[in-house]
Amino acid sequence: LYHFGETVSIVFWTDTWRPTSFCEKIIENRRRGLHTLCLLDIKVKEQDEASYMKKKKTYLPPRFMTTSQAASQILESAKELQVEDLINDNTLFLGAARIGWSD
Repeated sequence: LYHFGETVSIVFWTDTWRPTSFCEKIIENRRRGLHTLCLLDIKVKEQDEASYMKKKKTYLPPRFMTTSQAASQILESAKELQVEDLINDNTLFLGAARIGWSD
């Protein structure tokens, strides 16, 4: 694990919120020659905004970010931050899910 830099969390983007701070940390790790462990967003008990405003307990169905969604957000962030020399379509991403589960 000594070749790993700071761990980052990648959250689901919305229409009005598209943070890139996770990508800035990935870039810094790459500049230092380190890997980055990315924790992907999950939404398991999120209230519907309309029902929340009416004080009703209605929940949205669970969502789990895929590695494809995460990679897409990383690439879009790199483009926005103008660091495509460090992160681009040729950058290797490795994804693992449900490690230790029988299904």
